[in-house]
Amino acid sequence: MLQSFFDPGHGFLSSPEEVAVAVAAVVVFTLVGGAAEYLGDAKGGAVIGALAGFLVVLLAWGSPVLADEWHYAVAVAVPVALVVLRYRGRGE
Repeated sequence: MLQSFFDPGHGFLSSPEEVAVAVAAVVVFTLVGGAAEYLGDAKGGAVIGALAGFLVVLLAWGSPVLADEWHYAVAVAVPVALVVLRYRGRGE
């Protein structure tokens, strides 16, 4: 299952489109998680909500080449959400 999830035939993040989707996702999810922590509600749910919005925008308005790499946004969202959840309340 994971083999097809990460496009067999080439490596993880081996094309510019894959890197672009992953980098954009890291930036968006980190900003959303940081804002949630700043506002005092960093439970990881904000990042998952941002993932849903990111996927809708990517699939609806993104180019077909970028939309085919949607799964990299999912792969990035999980570790960012976990970091935000673990960081919760550290600023106090």
